[in-house]
Amino acid sequence: MVPLMPPCLGTRKAVPVAACIALVLLSMGLPAMADIQDDCRATCVPICNGLATDVCNAVTDIAPILNSLDFFFTTCKVRVSAICIPVCINVCSLNTLTPGAPTMAPAGAAPPPCKP
Repeated sequence: MVPLMPPCLGTRKAVPVAACIALVLLSMGLPAMADIQDDCRATCVPICNGLATDVCNAVTDIAPILNSLDFFFTTCKVRVSAICIPVCINVCSLNTLTPGAPTMAPAGAAPPPCKP
């Protein structure tokens, strides 16, 4: 039978250490994520509301008959915003693990030189 841990690390020491690390990580994650999502929501809601207005205006320009329906414009704005806001918040909050991480090089940038 192969031991799961090296003999120098006893399970009596590893379990409490792992539990403490897990508790620290769990206690730190949620408030930071809540702040990020709140910031993203504050950014995304106005953007998506503007997009929804533009989309619904374009639809009523294409099909003016829809202007005769009293509920159409409001319903259209709600439906477009309901699709836009979650997508925007997801994209906005993608980089939550490495704040300040370097961004990718532009598509036209030359690759770094090879080391011999």
